[in-house]
Amino acid sequence: MRVAACAAVVAGCALTSKATPREPRYFAPELATPARTAATPCGEIRLGRVDAADALRLPIVRRVSAVELVPYETMRWTELPDAYATRALVGTLFAARRLAEAVSGPAPTLDVEVTAFEEVEVGPRRGARVELRYELYDDRRVLARGVVEREQAASMSSIDGVVAATAAALVMASDELADRVVATVCTPR
Repeated sequence: MRVAACAAVVAGCALTSKATPREPRYFAPELATPARTAATPCGEIRLGRVDAADALRLPIVRRVSAVELVPYETMRWTELPDAYATRALVGTLFAARRLAEAVSGPAPTLDVEVTAFEEVEVGPRRGARVELRYELYDDRRVLARGVVEREQAASMSSIDGVVAATAAALVMASDELADRVVATVCTPR
């Protein structure tokens, strides 16, 4: 009987509590628009799948150790990380580099997985880390595969600084990946 009475009191407290509900806050990294190149394309590729690791969803995550990610309870991306990566790669590969986007016919395909899109500590400051795993292949063989990882320290200690650092790290990673793809596709064999 006492257990039932205690349970009723605890349940009553939870139901009548006046705690303020936690409202989610949404953030979007502002990606710089790459300058369009006027050079004649040296090759063409098809952008295939761009996926994100299962842990990378709408909640912003913070790396607390080499093996642990912790999601923020109320801070969310406005879109999934793979959507940001797709936009960054399209802008970098097809606007800022000498590549044409293939829509039909034989052309190498680039698949990318976003394996890190997270807040990290960069020295004594907050920052961001972006990691892109990629594979470039044609209908017969893998032409190139690898990992591009970039970290960027935040310019301010708030979450706004971390979001800006995430955008900068994504742009740097996309630039390096695009350079690797251009070197593979545009270099005569």
